[in-house]
Amino acid sequence: MIEKEKMVEVLESSFVVPSEQTPMERMRLSNIDQVAPHKHIGFVYLYEGSQAKDFFSLEILKASLSKTLVLLYPLAGRFVDSEDGRKEIDCNAKGCLFVVARSDLTSDSIMFQPSPELRKLFIPFADFPGSLSLVATIQVTYLKCGGLVVGISTNHILIDGSSLFYFVQTWARITRGDMANIIPPSFDHNLLRARSPPRISFHYPEYTTDPPRSSAPICVTSTFKISSKQIRCLKSQPRGGNTSTRISAFSIISGLVWKCYCISQGLAPSSQARLMFNANVRERLCPPLPKTYFGNAVIRKYATSEVFQITSYPVAVVAEIVQAAIDGITDEFVRSFIDYLEVMQGRNLRPALDLTQSELRIASISRFPVSDADFGWGAPQQFSKAESTGNNVVYVLDEPGNKGGYQLYVALDPTIMPRFRKAFYQELVPEQTENHGFFTLQSAGHRSRL
Repeated sequence: MIEKEKMVEVLESSFVVPSEQTPMERMRLSNIDQVAPHKHIGFVYLYEGSQAKDFFSLEILKASLSKTLVLLYPLAGRFVDSEDGRKEIDCNAKGCLFVVARSDLTSDSIMFQPSPELRKLFIPFADFPGSLSLVATIQVTYLKCGGLVVGISTNHILIDGSSLFYFVQTWARITRGDMANIIPPSFDHNLLRARSPPRISFHYPEYTTDPPRSSAPICVTSTFKISSKQIRCLKSQPRGGNTSTRISAFSIISGLVWKCYCISQGLAPSSQARLMFNANVRERLCPPLPKTYFGNAVIRKYATSEVFQITSYPVAVVAEIVQAAIDGITDEFVRSFIDYLEVMQGRNLRPALDLTQSELRIASISRFPVSDADFGWGAPQQFSKAESTGNNVVYVLDEPGNKGGYQLYVALDPTIMPRFRKAFYQELVPEQTENHGFFTLQSAGHRSRL
């Protein structure tokens, strides 16, 4: 187990507050916010060193963050419970936790894939009373090689992926003085309010009232790569449905990993398998949400099929199953879900993330503006989610270097991973995959096995 105090030395810890007066109010959050996990989700950015004398100057970073918190003032607040038990944000301008650290690690010695170690090293550790009420925390770690890592952790109750990247993008633009491209956020959570009376027209098995599992299963995380050429080859496979239907890259990747997972698990052909994915509903509503809507606008959905249909047919056919599930997320589906959450208030509803052997979860962090995290000293060289959130989980990221491909982080039981890896590369043409290596990091919940 990596001891953070031996690998990273914390130099200072403080709170950065808004540079101007901000609204002092209670911000009521949407139903979708309420069902998001009440936990901090961390992401890390790696920057190579520079000879610039003000390279990632703490004075500059803190000043620009302070200005950013004027625009995004809820980030400087604290989560509180309302009288009816809902989470709200007390916009009190108490500030974001800002940690400064240094490390003898170098950029080439850090394994940038989700792991408890990555989170422990570069995401602020806050164990003081009320720390879970923090909305955002930041850690800047200067490396021995001259580079640095920026770790950002935000509470999921307010912030989904789009909101996180908007925050980082805005902070970076303010830091480098690109004020002309700052777009104001929308905090109008009433846009996702329930209808009166509620009208529930769909079933939502992706959410449960069952208590969470007490301990996390042992898993290993491996990294796989898939090129844009490989995506095109998979899309060109024979399809069984309406070939005029567009299949997205996400659906192809989902179909690939779902097929490989079912093969590796050896599931009975007649049994049902489910693939859970996250869907950003901002543009699926009528009218669409503002592009800078700040809050959760992501819901979870299953694609379901008999195992033999997944394991026996080409990846493109499996991708059609996923695409059909995605296309089923309509305005009415989302509005019905919001109404469902309204009816289920107070029943401890949560996402059904304790997956069974026949279930896989995939989440995409691709096509987000990672390169926009340029604070004036260049775009990040690497980016990763800090830690996997469970077994049977796949994260999809853009391939580093803007090459058009994808990088997959796959977390599975260690006895399953070799079979998954074999199936994965068998599904791709051999000459296309011979240079695609992988590496593995083992973990057990929050305990390292290294």
